[in-house]
Amino acid sequence: SSNLQRTLEGARGIAAEHGLEPVPCPELRELSFGVWEGLPVEEIARIRPGIMKDRFDHPDTFRAEGGETFQELHDRAVPKFLEIANRHIGETVVVVAHGGVNRVLLGHLIGFPLKNIFRISQEYAAVNRIRYSPEAVVVELLNGTARQIG
Repeated sequence: SSNLQRTLEGARGIAAEHGLEPVPCPELRELSFGVWEGLPVEEIARIRPGIMKDRFDHPDTFRAEGGETFQELHDRAVPKFLEIANRHIGETVVVVAHGGVNRVLLGHLIGFPLKNIFRISQEYAAVNRIRYSPEAVVVELLNGTARQIG
């Protein structure tokens, strides 16, 4: 799980059902928004007109002041995910992260360019099911609900 509180709480709920404890991973934290951290999109748009268009038009290279790009998020989250996945081949693993992290991981796994990252929808509490092996990756469920995981 990301080491942020809201994801850890969700991970604890899932893990408790199986007698497990989540492992907090700072590499799975959400994209850093720098000086915008915690501000609603509407407030950012009011302070810096046009800036959100830049962010959505160029997500691969856009950086909020003091924040990070999706490429930087990719460079920290993907290696951690692959480490976890490769350590647990043939097992079921739950990774609890954030919308931006999920988009980056999914994009990486299916060969989707970062510039198109917002073409992948990730609602709050979305469930993605991935069948992973080093030879092949299949996304079996994308942006689903808990009811759909069976």
